[in-house]
Order: sequence, then C-alpha cells, then structure tokens
Amino acid sequence: MISVEYGARWPIKFEPFPVDEVPELYDELIRFVGGRINIETWRELDDVKRCRLIEKLTIEFCKETSPKKTYGVGQAMVRGGIIESLDIFGGGGSQWLSKYGSYQSNPSSITEDLSPCETKTEPSIRFITARRSPRSSYASSRQ
Repeated sequence: MISVEYGARWPIKFEPFPVDEVPELYDELIRFVGGRINIETWRELDDVKRCRLIEKLTIEFCKETSPKKTYGVGQAMVRGGIIESLDIFGGGGSQWLSKYGSYQSNPSSITEDLSPCETKTEPSIRFITARRSPRSSYASSRQ
C-alpha cells in the first residue's frame, strides 16, 4: 500500500486492484476513467492536482457502482485501478506513483490479511499547502 499526503485532511492510499477476482468491475472502471480523463491534460498536472483528480474520480466511481458493498473492493483499491487505467491509456500512472514507493498490480486476494511476518510499507510525501482552519474563517466573519 502506498500513502500520499498532498495537503488534504487525510492522505490518499493506493492498493492494487484485484483484476482477476472482479474483471467486470475492472472493465467498468477502465471505461469510466477513459471517459473522464484527457491523458494530455493528466500529463501536465502537478502532483497535488493529480491527487485531487484521482480522489474526485474515486468518489464519483464509488457513488455510481458501490464497489465495497457489491464486491468488497474499497476506495484504496479503486484508486489503484485508476492508476492501472491511466497506464492502459498511456498516462504513466504507475510511473508517477512509483515516486512515492513500490507499487505492484494484480494482487491475488481482495482481503487485506497480513501474516505476522509481513509488514505494510507506507511511504509518504507531504506537500505543504496553506490551509485556514474553519474556526478562523468563522471568527473573522463574525467580527
């Protein structure tokens, strides 16, 4: 699993999509990504904008298809599927994500069970962005 901090409240996590176990959902995800991303525009985006776009696509896809409820595929796996879809369309998603850690595609199982000997690698990169707390904007509007 790869975790990337890009200035949002929580980092986004990427896990490989279980292609062999739910090929129909994978095909639907490929069509979804192909219909919504212009690869030339993707290549021009900086890292923060790429993360925001991936998160937006993940939310939209999950609202339309309910992959967790139907197939047991969580959002981190959907993000991994989006990265793989970008590779299919020539966007270099895995190459971009490999800057933040090693990423393997096509896991053998949907479950996240790890043996005691295995460790989860979660490299993270923090992008510094200016954020205003909700309280400060509320207080300033009340004065």
